[in-house]
Amino acid sequence: MNDKKTKKASKPVGNVKSYGKTIFVFVILIFVLVLIFTGISLWQDGTVRNTIQLLKYRGSYQAVFLTNGQAYFGNITEITNEYIILKDPYSIKVQQKQTDEEGQTKQSEIKLLSIEDEFYKPEGYMLIEKSAINFIEELKDSSQIIDIIKNY
Repeated sequence: MNDKKTKKASKPVGNVKSYGKTIFVFVILIFVLVLIFTGISLWQDGTVRNTIQLLKYRGSYQAVFLTNGQAYFGNITEITNEYIILKDPYSIKVQQKQTDEEGQTKQSEIKLLSIEDEFYKPEGYMLIEKSAINFIEELKDSSQIIDIIKNY
């Protein structure tokens, strides 16, 4: 009889181990589902897309063309859903050099100027609203604009 009681007592212990494995698998499944939903949420929010795009721009210069016709050159250092941050931005200034007696310009000079050189002395970055951006181009290392920026 003692043998029968021992066998009956050991069955629930085996079931507890089975329940432990089931709970462990269930916890892992919930954890994976939370990760998937978090990833989907971050992708839809734009956080993941902005980070991937920012990694593309790291270490290079970009030309940012705005919807109002202005263009700025610099390094994009941060991207959010609403803004980009352009560090050390430069803009193109066209200076009229000479005019003849009729008032027509004979020569004009194109210069690249840092926005820090503006008369109101802004900081060395720009916060540009994404809705104001027409398009962004990445500049090649052989670009003359990069040479001018490096020697500024």
